[in-house]
Amino acid sequence: MALALNDHWLWDHWICDDGDRYHLFFLRASRALHDPERRHFRASMGHAVSSDARTWQLLPDALVHSDGPAFDDKAIWTGSTIVKPDGAMRVFYTGISRAEDGLVQRIGWADSTDGVTFERTCDVPLEADSRWYERRETDVSGAEHWRDPFVFRHDGRWHMLITARAKGAEHYGAGVIGHAVSDDLDHWQIGPALTSPSVFGQLEVSQSRSVDDRHLLVFSCGDDMKAEPGPGGVWVAEGEGALGPWDIDGARYVRPEHLYAGQLLQLRDGAWVFTGFDDIVNGEFVGAVPDLLPWADVELLPRGGH
Repeated sequence: MALALNDHWLWDHWICDDGDRYHLFFLRASRALHDPERRHFRASMGHAVSSDARTWQLLPDALVHSDGPAFDDKAIWTGSTIVKPDGAMRVFYTGISRAEDGLVQRIGWADSTDGVTFERTCDVPLEADSRWYERRETDVSGAEHWRDPFVFRHDGRWHMLITARAKGAEHYGAGVIGHAVSDDLDHWQIGPALTSPSVFGQLEVSQSRSVDDRHLLVFSCGDDMKAEPGPGGVWVAEGEGALGPWDIDGARYVRPEHLYAGQLLQLRDGAWVFTGFDDIVNGEFVGAVPDLLPWADVELLPRGGH
């Protein structure tokens, strides 16, 4: 069953399986804003649980903006959630601040021992490293892109994929997958990007997933942030391993096209499913979480394909 709220828009979301329940985390903002474009600077992180990843029970919000002054005192943006080795749950997330008018993005985290109440446990948030990544844009928005942490374990270490922009690259092709590694989830070392600039100005809400021995990078990019004309939406690039390299230039886009911030999830029965929020339908922003789609039913089309 889909999740839609009468009083709030829902958009970017992700699911964590704690072995007992599926946890759905999602960005939400009040429909009292009237204009859905205003939602980004009002976003908090909603939370729901399910026994089957289909019928959801709302819980209290996982996180709202902090009182500040702090890196996350304006709004909470997209992240990912893991179960730590000690059994606690950790949600990684993006924060923006009032001091910078929401233009600078940083990454923090919060922990929960009961799967309901989350407490911030990040002393110093992660921010873009100017050795490899663009800091404040000078040509367009003045924003600093460093968001959407996706954390997973690979080859004995924790890895974080990050929406970032390459230093010195052309605006509409500067999107890259930033990378950080950790041995303990608390101390992170930022390194160079895992991808190179291509035709995408942003690779948002990325995931690395291995499905049927195929190494997939799932990301999103709107048609307004590409260096070439054509559709925007959710994209899938194939690669050689969990950390790439991936064929970004050969990425294919997902149909149905009205979904954005796509996510792949493996259910407990082994089946892979796909989700993304309902974005623009018939010219109107929907802002809801649809039913999960079997991955086998999702169509992948080449760039420029129909």
